[in-house]
Amino acid sequence: MELVAPGLTRLALRTPTLPPATTTNTLVVVGRDVVVIEPATPFADEQARLDRTLDELEAAGHRLVAILLTHHHPDHIGYAQALRAARGAPIMAHAATAARVEFAIDRHLDDGDRVDAGDGVVLRAVFTPGHAPGHLVYLEERSGVAHVGDMIAGEGTILIDPYDGGDMAQYLESLRRLDSLGAVALVPAHGPVLRDPTAAVAQYLRHRLGREARVLAALTAGPLDRPSLVAAAYSDTPAALWPLAERSAEAHLRKLVSEGAVVLEGSLWRRCDAG
Repeated sequence: MELVAPGLTRLALRTPTLPPATTTNTLVVVGRDVVVIEPATPFADEQARLDRTLDELEAAGHRLVAILLTHHHPDHIGYAQALRAARGAPIMAHAATAARVEFAIDRHLDDGDRVDAGDGVVLRAVFTPGHAPGHLVYLEERSGVAHVGDMIAGEGTILIDPYDGGDMAQYLESLRRLDSLGAVALVPAHGPVLRDPTAAVAQYLRHRLGREARVLAALTAGPLDRPSLVAAAYSDTPAALWPLAERSAEAHLRKLVSEGAVVLEGSLWRRCDAG
């Protein structure tokens, strides 16, 4: 348990997430009332940790009034339904997330919508698609702390999976938007709090654009099929991770196709400036 800022507590709860991460960060936001962001864990012992925190707050007069989801992936929603059933608080998420989960969303949030916890504690939803179509970041306006879900990780990296609604162009634009918020700290879904948001966003932009450059460089000598392209562009990545790398490469390629930089001819990818 970590006090990120006054009234904001991070609980890293074990979830079935992708390695190297083993936990997902739940953020408990306290004003007059309580808001929980990312009640992710499906495991009873970890759910009990959150319940103890909420019980203590309720005994002190702070009731749970909202459950916020960043997006639809299983390692982010594991306790949402049961927590609603137990405490009567509504689940809130973007409409595109509501379309991808198997339970009802009580309130749809869009860009700029606010959730008021009382006593000056207000969470603003920021629409940040790319990793997932309905991805929301939640900025607590008084403290300047943002729970950024899977926009950025404190450990490992973020997969942009075009087979699950991921979009690389949108993701890069969402990173730039995240940088423009002026947050003082970022709570990622996985890993430690990031206290230098500008540096964290810049590193992610460098990484993504650097990978895109490697994809283009791999095609300089001539057309390649997807396995050969992944082997060349991800030669710095362990081969065991290439199945995930193939998804990331597909996301880059779709962006490059939309920009007119590459084209798929049969099973071969070709640079459009390579003849």
